[in-house]
Amino acid sequence: MGSGSGTALGIIGIIIAAGAIGFAFFVWNGTNSDLDDVTDQLNDLESELNDLESDFSNLTKTIVVGIWDALDENLDFTPHNSGDDWLIEFGDNNLSNTDYISVSNTNTRITLLEPGWYRINLNLLLLGIDISNHYYLIWLYVDGAYEFLLDRHQTSTTFVSSLHYIDSSAFIYSNGTNYIELNGYSNNDDFDITGNHYYNQFMIEYITT
Repeated sequence: MGSGSGTALGIIGIIIAAGAIGFAFFVWNGTNSDLDDVTDQLNDLESELNDLESDFSNLTKTIVVGIWDALDENLDFTPHNSGDDWLIEFGDNNLSNTDYISVSNTNTRITLLEPGWYRINLNLLLLGIDISNHYYLIWLYVDGAYEFLLDRHQTSTTFVSSLHYIDSSAFIYSNGTNYIELNGYSNNDDFDITGNHYYNQFMIEYITT
């Protein structure tokens, strides 16, 4: 084979090599473009997930608007004026946000001033529980009417403890004027709240939207 043939083969080799390089560049460039698209989509998805997480956090966020550590029985307001039917009086206020709540009626009535949902939590130790067939109730009143039973405790002739501890909560909606009261009631048996305030606390939270 002459030198002309060798030159021609060399040129063909160069053309084939150049084509291969171009093809490889096309594939590599296209792959990078696809990866960029996937990366953008993943970034968009992550942003949407962060937005959803933020929305969920906002839905479940609460603001503590009231805390009381001293609770007692109040017998001043008819018909809740006996040893077996009384209102809980809230004393030793540790936190009271007056934008959301106001307290009246000798600290037995709490008005929920900001429209929306509230969560209340009651911790309470009752004394003087009778060893016989009695039941003891803690009612939540809204605007003077039964709304929710926070706790019910029933005894029998075999019951041996005169103490009963309560840890209860409830959700309440207020239109901005509704008020709440807590009522202790028994079927004809006097009972009391312990004077040891380590056991007692009442808390109100406002649920933001």
